Amino acid sequence: MPNIVIAGGGIAGLTLASALSRKGRPVTVLEARRREDTRGGAALAMAPNAVWVLRRLGLADAVTAAGTRITRYAFRRESGAELKTVSFQPLEAVWHESAWCVPRAHILEVLASTLPPEALRLEAPLETVRWNGRGFDLSGPFGRLSADLLVGADGAHSIVREQLWPPAPPQYQGFVAVRGILAHRLLPSQQDTAVQTWGAHGEFGYSAMGPDAVYWFATFRWADPENLPDWTAVLTEMAPWGSLASEFAHRTPSTARLIHPIYDRVVPFADLGIPCTLIGDAAHWMTPNTGQGACQGILDAWVLAEQLVQTSNVRTALSRYREIRLKRALRVARLSHMLGRIIHDPRHWPQNLVARLLPWTPSTVIQRAMAEAVGSPRQLGLE
Repeated sequence: MPNIVIAGGGIAGLTLASALSRKGRPVTVLEARRREDTRGGAALAMAPNAVWVLRRLGLADAVTAAGTRITRYAFRRESGAELKTVSFQPLEAVWHESAWCVPRAHILEVLASTLPPEALRLEAPLETVRWNGRGFDLSGPFGRLSADLLVGADGAHSIVREQLWPPAPPQYQGFVAVRGILAHRLLPSQQDTAVQTWGAHGEFGYSAMGPDAVYWFATFRWADPENLPDWTAVLTEMAPWGSLASEFAHRTPSTARLIHPIYDRVVPFADLGIPCTLIGDAAHWMTPNTGQGACQGILDAWVLAEQLVQTSNVRTALSRYREIRLKRALRVARLSHMLGRIIHDPRHWPQNLVARLLPWTPSTVIQRAMAEAVGSPRQLGLE
């Protein structure tokens, strides 16, 4: 049985660790952050594909207990006028699961609770990786560690990818994302609806996250990713989205706000011929425009765990994992990239064209586009 080390204790890394531990495969997870630093991160959209995996890990009910089921998506203009409302029912029918909005910190806590205490090493950043011809020599503040199999689940700025694969620098997409959580009770008729408002230079959206909280996000063009806007600038940028957006931004506590420049890296990683692979953002860093970043990482983790359990040949398992997952995940990343470009095009006409066409577009067409990002168990090789 190989000695498995997972670099990174985020959503993808902990899902993989949980899946392998459940199958009796011991793992070591190296996570750079302290426990208290893993308790932020606003909310995540758990699409039916991710909940499908969590169900098979026996964790779906525990994860969704802190969230809100989302059954429809409403598109609006800045004026508040409704463009289109689309049901998630077709996706639910394919996966036999619903979509949810869940606090990211809660998902991490549920996943971590499935691991033996010794499996998760916090405040243990990986600093150097060396292949010695038989295995990996790993080092950091935790000392030295060996691994027969190394999985890079260490996020967008992956040390594993940086040290073992050729450089693939991320590309700034020209916009920033602002996220927040605040205490707020939406009307009962709005509890199951995710809202996205399209504007001239970005988007604003929100959904319930439990009965007494709201998760909201906004994106807008920003020239310099090294010098992010302060909150006064954020409020100015959000003003065109109307009173509700401004209210949410004003009322969100400073401790519940996040501002990030948006990059992506839609570059495949090669098979190095050694027992190492990448999952999640380390493998396919994508923009948030399809809401699939964490979901694709969860799918990576499930497929990789299944392949490692099904064969004793690690190289074969890693090859099968790449074959099943990489092309599909990069396809979703490219779709997300395209949507981000449309939403933030400085010429404005792409947004205006979409807004004009959307009310007249059959719901089935929009649902098929959503299905393209989420996939189906058969498409993803899960059945």
